[in-house]
Amino acid sequence: MLPRILLIPFLSLLAWGQSPNTPVPSPRLKIALDAGHGGDDTGAKGPKGLLEKDAALSIVRELSASLGEAGFDVVLVRRDDTFVPLWDRAKIANEAGADLFISIHLNAARARAAKGSEVYFLSLDRGDEDAASVAALENAGADAKPSGDANAVVAGILEDMAQKAYLQDSERLAVAVQLQLNRLGGIKERGVKQAPFVVLRSAAMPAVLVESALISNRKEEAKLKDKAFLKKLAATLTTGIRRYFTGAAGTVRRKAIATSK
Repeated sequence: MLPRILLIPFLSLLAWGQSPNTPVPSPRLKIALDAGHGGDDTGAKGPKGLLEKDAALSIVRELSASLGEAGFDVVLVRRDDTFVPLWDRAKIANEAGADLFISIHLNAARARAAKGSEVYFLSLDRGDEDAASVAALENAGADAKPSGDANAVVAGILEDMAQKAYLQDSERLAVAVQLQLNRLGGIKERGVKQAPFVVLRSAAMPAVLVESALISNRKEEAKLKDKAFLKKLAATLTTGIRRYFTGAAGTVRRKAIATSK
């Protein structure tokens, strides 16, 4: 017989556990963040010497903190100045069971006055000329995947199936994030684009690549060195991600699609 002082709490817990109306806590949404480039792959370089690999990692660190405060779980593809092969980045997200994959980069342009942000989702073909050029720069560090091995062929088919299943969700995510970035940059309209980015290819979840700013623009390069701006950028990206899930009525989660290991 339980002592009376313990009996009431015990019965209360028992009743709570047996109630048919007891809400079941849903697992926290998990977001995989990929800081572009790293190690010997420096990416683009700003007029004052800021490297894309360093700026991307700084943004990811701030974004990780912001998403954590907003109630998300975060998986980091890289935490320091190391290079992770492009084909392995989405694989890390897949193995972690992430619900979204977001790859952070910085763009560069010949026109030094060019500014602003762009958000891409995957195109399984070449895409338009400008988008293909951006993808070619970001794909430069990717090794070709073996094509002769039967397992590699099957893996490639599964990867295509995985991303095809999420293209619409990826587009909605890209639009939600781009809208917030337009407001941050004071840009009236900047459309979402598609391009054949290797890093997005095998993601078994909605996936986007964010060109967070133009590192070739002196003013934007200076902002990327400013802690206050990085926090504001992270908050903006977090808002876009939250708006995406709100628009999906909180129902969008990673589907169980088999991918190669």
